[in-house]
Amino acid sequence: MTAVVPLPEDASLRLADQLQVLSQVAEALTYRLLELEERLEGQEDRIGERLQAAAGQESAHGVAMDQRLGDTEARLARIEAALRGLDRSGTSRHLQAVQPPAMQQELPGSMIEDDGFELGPEEVDPFLDEGEQPFMDELIAG
Repeated sequence: MTAVVPLPEDASLRLADQLQVLSQVAEALTYRLLELEERLEGQEDRIGERLQAAAGQESAHGVAMDQRLGDTEARLARIEAALRGLDRSGTSRHLQAVQPPAMQQELPGSMIEDDGFELGPEEVDPFLDEGEQPFMDELIAG
């Protein structure tokens, strides 16, 4: 067995002082740890509030986006219906002769083909007599 060696008095006092300082450091660290935990809880609460606010904004944006997508789908459906309507008639709108308002009177029967297309005057006689136009050189010289 080992014998207990009595410590000198100054060593005992030094050890007691060191234990007291160690307990003070432990106490200060405990208080700091509690303070940091409180601050962390506060930050978590703030983050939670911001996440809820962001979720509210996202849902509002989601509703607006869904509405816009719905409007776009409706427009596309109308365009597709219009295109299907053009396909049923057998002709395309851009291939039909476009007549100015003054010439929209009913054309004589001789100008209608068997396919049901109406021929405008430019298709009956594509070379209309417009008369000769002078060139720039002739205008300057003359």
